[in-house]
Amino acid sequence: MTRTCDFDLTALTAESRLAIVDGLLAIGVTVDLQPDGIAQISATGEAKMGEALGFAEAMRKTHRLVARRVLRETSAPSAQGCSDEDLAASEDLHFFADGLTGISGQLLKLFRYFEATFADLADDYAALDQHYPVMMPAKLLQEVGYTSNFPQHVTLCSHFPDQLPVLEQVAQMAKEPLSKARAAELGAVMEGPEHVLTPAVCLPCYSQHAGLRLARGEVRRLTMQNHVFRYEANRFQPLSRGWDFSVRDIVFFGSGAELTRLRAEVMERVFAFCETLGMQVSLELANDPFFVDSSRDKVVYQRMGEVKYELLFHISDRDAPLAASSFNLHRDFYTSTYDIAFADGTRAESACMGFGLERWLYAFVRQKGLDPSGWPDPVRRAVMAPQDPAD
Repeated sequence: MTRTCDFDLTALTAESRLAIVDGLLAIGVTVDLQPDGIAQISATGEAKMGEALGFAEAMRKTHRLVARRVLRETSAPSAQGCSDEDLAASEDLHFFADGLTGISGQLLKLFRYFEATFADLADDYAALDQHYPVMMPAKLLQEVGYTSNFPQHVTLCSHFPDQLPVLEQVAQMAKEPLSKARAAELGAVMEGPEHVLTPAVCLPCYSQHAGLRLARGEVRRLTMQNHVFRYEANRFQPLSRGWDFSVRDIVFFGSGAELTRLRAEVMERVFAFCETLGMQVSLELANDPFFVDSSRDKVVYQRMGEVKYELLFHISDRDAPLAASSFNLHRDFYTSTYDIAFADGTRAESACMGFGLERWLYAFVRQKGLDPSGWPDPVRRAVMAPQDPAD
């Protein structure tokens, strides 16, 4: 029997409400968030409803503890560029499935502008460029606790066994239209998944540097760009929330004091870049929206320890601002897991600066529009410059 219950989220910010709804969806219930902040939860059976209400209550208490803290915000006037409908109608966007969007034409040139901007920023910090596959062993996610905290985002990979009778069976089944029933049959003969599509660009670099020893005062600087895969249930939106999206990361290994200084410097440079473009943004203390296991106090720890800041773009017709970059101090979480230290045995720390490229693209056109005549001069010149025939 399906039960329905109203849950009051009116005292929370729009961003906190959406984070809790995400969590409820991840544990397998249906949620309809009303404009007034009431969440209508539907679940099958008393036990599932009890689980949902317990989770919602715990997260409501947590989000009440963590007040909004704004580090800086631009003085740019509120701007309304294109609408989501205008963007969806653009010939430069191509929709293949929920969460899977292609980009071409002028929007792709704009994407490349932001891509080059953050690659140049990494170069300014002499970060060594790394290239990783989009697939990684599932055990790596277990080593760092990703699967236990964020199982809702994980995309598993598998394949058919190298057995001729099975492959012949699959080949025959593939000649018929792919229905849910047929997909289930195909899934039943696949090998157990031992790999995942990476949910975070920087994750491979920590295991790659297992056992690293830094000289006194040294900061190891790395950068990488890759596709990232995070499943988002029914909340996919073109460019702003994808299953497959692109991220540039800059990772530092060093002392806590030096990483705190470097993070502040990077945030200042990125904020100044936004001011140059006349973007309406804020730098705010943040946390990962929710944890599925029992350690909800991690949310409070992240905020009280000021380990995560986000760059939020403010778009007038959205319920909550959009985070397009994050600036994270990991403390010794990854370095303890992978034994990364200074030569004298002192534990090193790590930090990661992340830039979601599709979100930067989305936020820019939502604030500045699709017409280049309304774009800031540096962007217009870069995007509209004639293409060198030799390229």
